[in-house]
Amino acid sequence: MLLYDGDCPICQRQVAWIQRHPHRQRVRCVDIRARDFSASAWERDCEELLGRMFAQDGAGKWFAGMDAVRAMLALLGYRRLVWLSHLPGIRPLLDRLYLAVARHRFALGRWLPPLR
Repeated sequence: MLLYDGDCPICQRQVAWIQRHPHRQRVRCVDIRARDFSASAWERDCEELLGRMFAQDGAGKWFAGMDAVRAMLALLGYRRLVWLSHLPGIRPLLDRLYLAVARHRFALGRWLPPLR
């Protein structure tokens, strides 16, 4: 399960990509901006959820930020890419890059073409 910000243009693209993926049934996407969404039902705070992406695996383990992206990619079959993202030097770089993109996602999203 992947919790994402439905107002975020980058998140919208990621979810659209997941929904077209052959293994899309492996990832349930939940929009935290949906009218019926309750952060407390997930034992999370709204502000925390708006700061970065969260994922929960079948065993109930939570992943946040770039680790949530890695968990989602692993579920979709991109294990080599996930392995590469864990290499020394690359992991901290990707983690910092994720946080920078998450912090500026709306400004960066204005540069993206509209979704079809």
